This record gives sequence, structure tokens and C-alpha cells, in this order.
Amino acid sequence: MTDADFDAKVVKATGPVLAVFRAEWSAPCRALDPILADVAKEYSGRLTVTRLDIDQSPQTPPKYNVTVIPTLYVFKGGKIVATRIGPATKDNVVNLVKPHL
Repeated sequence: MTDADFDAKVVKATGPVLAVFRAEWSAPCRALDPILADVAKEYSGRLTVTRLDIDQSPQTPPKYNVTVIPTLYVFKGGKIVATRIGPATKDNVVNLVKPHL
């Protein structure tokens, strides 16, 4: 996902979206990648999981007050309905998204 398609893929999405603000150089962000892949597979059809690299897409993070990575936001109906900042386990991610499915 990029600055150019963030609104279309996240804000205007019809279902819940887990938007993860990350950077490739961040070890906690890289550690989260296989967890996000598992969650995306497990909740396929009910949840969209997206990732935005803050270095390649620098315009979107300030719009959502992202100052720490990883930052995980659950969007539903164009609004942020849940937030987690910092490293996360699979249980953390599931507990974040599950109430909004």
C-alpha cells in the first residue's frame, strides 16, 4: 500500500482493514510480517490486512499521528476503531481485530 492508494484501500474499504504502518529497517516491524500473513490468511474474506512503509509513503503517517512503528490501526467505515502501538504477538493482533469482524 502507498500514499496514493491508502484512501481507496483503507478508508473507503467496505469491510474492516488492519492498516500497519511500518519500515523495512525496523526489527519489530519485520518480526510482525509472518504474524500479519497468518492473520490475513486466517481471517481471509472478513479482514483486509495492509502494510504501509513510512519511508516510501511519508505523507499518510502524519495524517494519522503515527510517530512510532509499528503502529496498527483497525479501520471500519473509514474510521479508526482500534489501535496498537509497538511490537505485537499473534494473540495481540487477533485480540485487536476480532471485535471488529
